[in-house]
Amino acid sequence: MKIVNSLLLSSVVIFNITSTGCTNELPKEIFKHWIHSHEEDTADVKVFRPSNYKFPPARGRFGFEIKENGEFIQYRIGPTDRPEKASGLCKAEGKDKILVYLEGKETPSYTINIVSCAEELLKIKK
Repeated sequence: MKIVNSLLLSSVVIFNITSTGCTNELPKEIFKHWIHSHEEDTADVKVFRPSNYKFPPARGRFGFEIKENGEFIQYRIGPTDRPEKASGLCKAEGKDKILVYLEGKETPSYTINIVSCAEELLKIKK
């Protein structure tokens, strides 16, 4: 019975996230593939640029993509420095906070706190 209840809870959590999506109050510019531009980071802020930005050479870069339907794709740096995908969902909490639920998680894997978002530049709190 415990397993059935857990599966039911997972379904409810996923349904609530996907039905709400990530579009509530977020800036429209956020919905794209972003890549970490670690050279531009400050003590308190991580900087991201769109995937078509001309980055200097690096041994792999972390990134993520946010879609309006609530789909979230994380691009981790793999063992060969190539990106590896991890799928999930996201849920907006206001205009500057996104909860990320990676696949199979009932609780948020992490939170993205937006400092500023424009067409070519995304800044989030560290």
